[in-house]
Amino acid sequence: MLSKYYSLDECYTKDQVMDYLEELQNEELIVFDFIDKDIIKIKDIGLSEKQIKELSGFLDDNDVIDYPEFDDDEDDDYDDEDYNPNDDYFF
Repeated sequence: MLSKYYSLDECYTKDQVMDYLEELQNEELIVFDFIDKDIIKIKDIGLSEKQIKELSGFLDDNDVIDYPEFDDDEDDDYDDEDYNPNDDYFF
């Protein structure tokens, strides 16, 4: 199974990893983005089960570590509609 976040901190073949991820992204199989300096977020948008296993193995072989405890702010429940500058707590 593919994790959502990965750390490149231990990876010594970052160029090779980035080339592979870019290739998969160009084929519209994944979408990835840097969340932090060495943290990437990967979303599967079209990988087969076999491709998921291959990608997971590739990441493991290149010391790219899954980072399940990473928490980005995108999942927060904050909504702009909740903001009201006239509310008492803003004074």
